[in-house]
Amino acid sequence: MTGYLNGIMMDAVFQHTPGQRMVAFNAFFFKLSVVGPCLIELVNLKTSNTGYCVFQVALKQLSTPAPFTTLDAYNPSAYVTKLHTIITTTSRPDGFSFAPLIENDPGLPNFNTQMKPSKMISLAGGVKTLKIFENLDQQQKGELWHAFEWPNGEPIDAKSIGCFADIATIPRPFIQKGVEYARASLQFEVTYRVPPSKPTQRVFLKITMRNIVDGIMDADGWLYDQDGYLLGTARHHISLMEKRKQKL
Repeated sequence: MTGYLNGIMMDAVFQHTPGQRMVAFNAFFFKLSVVGPCLIELVNLKTSNTGYCVFQVALKQLSTPAPFTTLDAYNPSAYVTKLHTIITTTSRPDGFSFAPLIENDPGLPNFNTQMKPSKMISLAGGVKTLKIFENLDQQQKGELWHAFEWPNGEPIDAKSIGCFADIATIPRPFIQKGVEYARASLQFEVTYRVPPSKPTQRVFLKITMRNIVDGIMDADGWLYDQDGYLLGTARHHISLMEKRKQKL
């Protein structure tokens, strides 16, 4: 699941620079990663005097994944880059003083009456791993709502937000019904706001899809906490291809 990989990349940065908070996360998916050992390569591209840092973080695997032994044995040419990210962090606690253009969304569904458990639960490992809810009322207009919670009420952090934004279902109002499509993430980004003072226990995610151009589907997302505070925005570019029937 690409959302889980996003969290791994962010965690590498947080371990390298503790005390920083996430500003922006940009991911480029080069090849499909497989379950197994991987190498995370981190490069500090810039550290500014104002507290901002920019990192390049890559996830690499051998063609046949195998455990990493020693740094001396590392052969870069033997590894394939599967995921390439550019991550911006800051030590500034307050951010900028101006307010976002979109704050409380008037279409935010009522969690108790308008959100239903999502079928994606099974893909995420079941309710013991992650709770996912959805509202599909506006799907044919290119809009979906999701709600995410950790099962034991754990607070939601920047890594969680990056994961939730990536695993959400994308509305597909313009594609032919009855036709099966394969999808693959090409590029994904999240821009974060200053975290609210109150712990985030639930994330609402509004996803809109307006265009499919040259087989690329563009989706935009807005992430809110349980009180309607805008946590961040997301954008997802996805390759959409009709599944080919297997020859007998």
